Amino acid sequence: MSYDHLIEIVENDVLLVSVLGADDSYFMWQKGLTKEVGSDDGIYFEFDDQINGGHNLVTECTVTNDGIHVVLSNGKLENFYFPPDFDKYKELKDGLNNIYAEQRGILEFSI
Repeated sequence: MSYDHLIEIVENDVLLVSVLGADDSYFMWQKGLTKEVGSDDGIYFEFDDQINGGHNLVTECTVTNDGIHVVLSNGKLENFYFPPDFDKYKELKDGLNNIYAEQRGILEFSI
């Protein structure tokens, strides 16, 4: 059985990249692609609940074989661990590269 959640979606000029964990955890990034939908607002990031979301929160993002590790602008570290059936590393890498296309030095891939 493979991981069946879509990693990257573009809808109404908004790019969405997300991953779901087996324990209902999630990481989600969102970026408006046009001014009408907030392209000037930066990248929205959220984990596990909307209360944990905001624009331009991620200062570092490292994707490894076991999960995603981010450093937030407040200095805190948040981790997401892939479910056992996760097999979409390429889609995740492509999606995150699209999210951070205009920003360098945030993403690192060790997979």
